[in-house]
Amino acid sequence: MATISRRQFTGLMLAGAASALPLSGRTQAGGKLTLYMGPPEKTCAAVAQGFEKRSSIKATFLRLSAGEAINRIRAERNSPQASILYGIGLPSMLTLKADGLLEPYKSPEAVAILDKYKDPEGYWTGTDVDFIGFASNKKFLQEKGLKAPQSWEDLTRAEFAGQICLGSPSTSGTGYTFLTTVLQLMGEQKGWDYVKRFNANVAQYTRSGIGPTQLVGRGEVGVGILFAHDILGSIDRGFPIEMSLPSEGTGYDLFCVVMLKGAPEVSSAKKFVDWSCTPESVELLAASEYFDVPTNPKATVHDLVKPYQSAKLVNFDFNWAGSSTVRQQLVDRFTNDILAGRKIS
Repeated sequence: MATISRRQFTGLMLAGAASALPLSGRTQAGGKLTLYMGPPEKTCAAVAQGFEKRSSIKATFLRLSAGEAINRIRAERNSPQASILYGIGLPSMLTLKADGLLEPYKSPEAVAILDKYKDPEGYWTGTDVDFIGFASNKKFLQEKGLKAPQSWEDLTRAEFAGQICLGSPSTSGTGYTFLTTVLQLMGEQKGWDYVKRFNANVAQYTRSGIGPTQLVGRGEVGVGILFAHDILGSIDRGFPIEMSLPSEGTGYDLFCVVMLKGAPEVSSAKKFVDWSCTPESVELLAASEYFDVPTNPKATVHDLVKPYQSAKLVNFDFNWAGSSTVRQQLVDRFTNDILAGRKIS
């Protein structure tokens, strides 16, 4: 298993791929597989290594945020460099499907997974579910005499001015889920009005959705808007963080595995999709501090996740959120009206 940087990845692909890979990533008898992956680096490595052990296929991965993955795959349309996109939310997968950039494949290993977690045409298969939560630094709350936010409206209170961090909806799947949740929950006009008030309290937008975890954990900001798996992972690692959920209901996402159109390693890609649907694969998520609810009912749910399995969720319209046209309109409006010159770190 090999993990490489964006610069290294681009250089290797231009240089001729396999022969340029590090020794651990060179093609051997079992074949090879190139993946774009969304989870944190540790989880990407655990999944890639687990697949290697099970299949003897050498895996090389590049970690990308949702927005980065979409842009890269679009740019590589005529010469795909990866065969699999893994661990990115359903709206992004629907965007790629609408763009004609996915290859259908119905895995026999997905039989146990409920139909609502699978595309009927086989373009995407959901492996795990997660929802948006609030991560609050306990020391910040104690020093300010505050309670962790309990609603979306709480995030606009004066006490949290300059203390909130979120992945940018223009580059981050987490940020995009936040935006589409608010708009669906409140309606378009009230939703955008809310986003403007919320923005006044934001200290920083990060390029990746997991960016706020370290900032909240170190106390550089008081509150981060994150997927629960990132919050619970930070808590498990000992960061002084408390998780709360909005009382009005929260947005959620289905994290998927897909095969990319024109995949250069079709056979290896199908084997990875098969393996990613198994309990063995999904249980590696929690083992690498990535705490989601598995879609395979035969997989074990981690104890940290069990208390939140009944979280109040909004009636999330994935088809609307995943529309290429809608996504571009929302991202453009957010960039022009909300970011308005602010930097993404």
